[in-house]
Amino acid sequence: MRESRNRTRVLKYLFLVLFIVSAIAYLLVILLRDSEAISDYTEFDKERAIITCMTAEYATRYTDDPAESDMFPECEKRYEKLKATLPYAEYVRFLKTPVSAEAGPTEMQPYEVYLQIMTGQDR
Repeated sequence: MRESRNRTRVLKYLFLVLFIVSAIAYLLVILLRDSEAISDYTEFDKERAIITCMTAEYATRYTDDPAESDMFPECEKRYEKLKATLPYAEYVRFLKTPVSAEAGPTEMQPYEVYLQIMTGQDR
């Protein structure tokens, strides 16, 4: 009788340890996969850039009169140009660093490239 209790206890601890180890392994796999998977512009980045473009266009050109044509195709073209011009690592770097008055031209250069392309001032 006592041997069966000891076996049951050992099995419980074994299952508990196995569960904890598998949970930790699962979390590590998820964390590593997420950090490696994002190496290019995401759909969210595309939407953010297109919103920036459309806001700049409609706020500067069409404040009084309605737009004659939809600017969405033009903003998509600008986004494709942004992807070809600004590497994703630079894009992420300027998103993570706050813009300040003390920032030098090196820190501000990716941000300026982003704004010039998405507002159409790069032409």
